[in-house]
Amino acid sequence: MKKIIVALFVATLMLGGTSAFAAVDCTKDSPIDQVGDWFATLGKDGMEKNAVLAERKANRVAACAKREAEKAAKKVQQAGSDMKKKMGF
Repeated sequence: MKKIIVALFVATLMLGGTSAFAAVDCTKDSPIDQVGDWFATLGKDGMEKNAVLAERKANRVAACAKREAEKAAKKVQQAGSDMKKKMGF
């Protein structure tokens, strides 16, 4: 009986709790990014290929971090306005 309860608890955490703790990993490449990288490096070799890949990866990480920072700022502003409403300002 205890094993079933533990299994249900773990399944509930895995299925329902992941969205609450999900963080965006800006360093992962999607298949679309990989195809774009392949086209960008087509015909290049060695250092030139590595430089193009590094630049594209850095640009993607910077853009992702900027989007996440804007989302966080929006949430903070929303929380601040909600707090003002609750306090009556």
